[in-house]
Amino acid sequence: MARFRYRAFQADGRVVSDVVSAISESEAVRDLMGQGLTPFEMTDAGSTAAARQGKPAGKQPPQVLAGFCRNLASMLAGGLPLDEALKLLADDPEDKRVSRLSNELRSGVLNGQSLADAMAGLRTPPADYVIGLIRAGEEGGSTVPVLNRLADSIDNELRLTEAVRGALIYPAILLLTAIISICIILLVVAPALEPVLETSGNETPAAAAWLMAASHGLRDTWPLLTISPLVIWLLAMSWSRTPAGRGSMSALAMRLPVIGLLIRDMESARCLTSLSALLENGVSLVPAMEIAGQGARNPLVRKALDRIADEVRVGVRLSDAIANDGFLPMTASQLAAVGERSGDMASQLAQASSILESRSRRRIATLTTLAGPVMTLALGVLIGGIVLTLLSAIMSVNDLAV
Repeated sequence: MARFRYRAFQADGRVVSDVVSAISESEAVRDLMGQGLTPFEMTDAGSTAAARQGKPAGKQPPQVLAGFCRNLASMLAGGLPLDEALKLLADDPEDKRVSRLSNELRSGVLNGQSLADAMAGLRTPPADYVIGLIRAGEEGGSTVPVLNRLADSIDNELRLTEAVRGALIYPAILLLTAIISICIILLVVAPALEPVLETSGNETPAAAAWLMAASHGLRDTWPLLTISPLVIWLLAMSWSRTPAGRGSMSALAMRLPVIGLLIRDMESARCLTSLSALLENGVSLVPAMEIAGQGARNPLVRKALDRIADEVRVGVRLSDAIANDGFLPMTASQLAAVGERSGDMASQLAQASSILESRSRRRIATLTTLAGPVMTLALGVLIGGIVLTLLSAIMSVNDLAV
């Protein structure tokens, strides 16, 4: 009999941690659920835990997870046992990543683990809220709806992410084109014009003199200017992986005009979707908020959910706690109040998530519409100004009036 170290929520929302003996993790979870506890973290207290600590960190790609959840839900809805469904997915030659994921999970299931426990033991496990949601679905006998809900949620998140990336492609191409054009002017055109200006005997216009100075500066420091952005980017990426770095980067992003509100709405929609699904599958409010908060990518959103959960734990209504905290959008508080009156909190939070996703898409569309023309105008003015400066220098050589 193995020993498992666990952390779980009591009925009043308090967190307890201890060690339990059971044949398998799934058996340990069932024992704890029978005692009125809701486990959200389970690790082997023996050698298996030590082995797991050596696994590389990572997260399951969302595209793979969405496809896996949808395919597995279809097979389970058709009456296939879990191990047979995983075997069919593992034998699929068309999607190697889903096949590899299914094979790993099937090994755990055949060893007596539940699907949630097998996911938690993966080398690249999914987010905590995914594991918690599947565990709640298994305990409540609603694995198929949970998997479909997860697939829909991940697909919505992917659509928002792709919309953001698509919005950045055109401005990025414009910026890159402008940088290349300016470098060609300063490194090729300006040096060719400089001897003509020096031998003309006329006074060089101030704008042309500034342009030549910029050309000299770029030619003298181009190695530093080429390497420095790469070094800064590598340092920033390394720093952003630390807790302090993630917090600072998140705080900076949230302070940006328009972008900050967009990030807040997208992260809030994601957490509300997870919270709604957990509530729908029988998880009580405070534990569901804790699990949903663990899946938040933005540390500020995670802290906000923790603060709200602390208020709910002492008896404050969810709608009031959200309104008092002031971080999450007011839409969440308003629909939470509707859910408290109607007794259907899960569907109202899902509706709040849908509203925030729609608002995020509209903002992304607006930014996409405005970014192209604004950047085109700004870069056109910049490059046009440089070209006019060169023309004024050429005309000064020929004693032309400008």
